[in-house]
Amino acid sequence: MAGENELLPPSAAGKYLGGVPVDTLRWWRWRRTGPTFCRVGRRVMYRRSDLDNFIRRGEVHVAEAANG
Repeated sequence: MAGENELLPPSAAGKYLGGVPVDTLRWWRWRRTGPTFCRVGRRVMYRRSDLDNFIRRGEVHVAEAANG
């Protein structure tokens, strides 16, 4: 699998998110606040596109300050 539908295990997903620990991903799943995930059998997996969407949801856009 490649591209946006590539499935990543929690360790790789954490690295993709900039070094988020696997325990943090587990906590986010429990609280339902983290990126969307899926189960493949008993394994938890993350689609790359869902990780990208999670990153976009956290973006903060700063409006340009008006001059004068």
